[in-house]
Amino acid sequence: MNFQDQDFKLADYMKPAIEEGRYNITGKQTVTLPVPDAFQIQKEICVAANMRTLADQDVFSVYPSPEQQGDFAGTLPFLVLSDQVYPWIRHWRDDIDGWPVPWLALIVVSGEEGAEETDVKNSELPALKERGVFFPPKEGEVTFCRDDDNIHILTVPKQTYQNIMPEAADLPWLTHVKFVDLSAAEDPVAERDGWFSTVIANRFVPSYEGRCVKSTVHLIAVDGYLDGNIPADCDRVRFISLYHWSVYSEKTQDQSFVALMDGIARDSRVVKDQSLKLHYLRTGEKTYSRYHSPLIPYHAERYDNLGGEERYTADGRLIYDAQNGILDISYSAAFNLGRMISLSRRTEAEKIVAWRKEQALSEHLRMLDQAIGVSVTELCEICEKLSEGDGTL
Repeated sequence: MNFQDQDFKLADYMKPAIEEGRYNITGKQTVTLPVPDAFQIQKEICVAANMRTLADQDVFSVYPSPEQQGDFAGTLPFLVLSDQVYPWIRHWRDDIDGWPVPWLALIVVSGEEGAEETDVKNSELPALKERGVFFPPKEGEVTFCRDDDNIHILTVPKQTYQNIMPEAADLPWLTHVKFVDLSAAEDPVAERDGWFSTVIANRFVPSYEGRCVKSTVHLIAVDGYLDGNIPADCDRVRFISLYHWSVYSEKTQDQSFVALMDGIARDSRVVKDQSLKLHYLRTGEKTYSRYHSPLIPYHAERYDNLGGEERYTADGRLIYDAQNGILDISYSAAFNLGRMISLSRRTEAEKIVAWRKEQALSEHLRMLDQAIGVSVTELCEICEKLSEGDGTL
């Protein structure tokens, strides 16, 4: 399930060179002078993932952006980490179908689902274990946090926990590794190696009709939460949120696939048959032109080189409705939108500019050849002989 090309690669997972755990390292040295002798030393090292907090520099990007407001009813939030092996550095359970199971999950909690959030000092975590609250972090686990570091705590009702938590079998599908060519990026970004890991939420951002609701996205550790062992006397579940950000969502329309397709068809019929759009021509005149969805075919004769414009320009995609004496701009608008989207990607835009320069140079050389009757190769040979001082041509 890997896909790759020259500038982009995807992988299901990336195992670290060394997984979390305690290791003994032995160093030996044997010498022969001045007398034969052998030396040996042992050191214990610990490899661990910080399960309590994540530094801002470890997060490359998130979506939607923090504090952003909009209609996110059909949006799955995701988080991109600078470390490509971080989600798999802990081996907390057996693989599923040969895939290692990430120890991280991204959950989305609405402000109307009874969630409580607070910040505590790292030294205060043991005091958060209280009656009626399920909170499984183990005491004495390896951590890189100091006692006075702030730890973000999320507490949700048991029913909310059951609604938002993914299944263990879903976790490998919600995490992947990607490589992006950053050679054309800004200097601080271009210095990176291009490898990132991505964690995707298993839930759309909750949205409600007619009102804006705050939701918070949390990156949490799943170890201890997915075994179905929450005691019956616990009515709340508590998490350590390694990283979190908030968005504000307001449902403005039905985002289901059926509703979107019905809307396209309905809006296209209305626009095609009844609606005209104000159109400012390049020459400055104002007129009205017809627009309909480019997904709906337009049964009218098309004229090539309309107004002398080539078909590889936006104006070259205009359609003239001779019966009504107006233009249809549907395909022209789609052409222009596609061009702007392409040019917004810097790598593709640079390739387009390079190709256009190459074509312009080829055309210039062709016209030069016609004008002077001498090919570029012959002209180079003439200039070379002249530079050598040989007057014989």
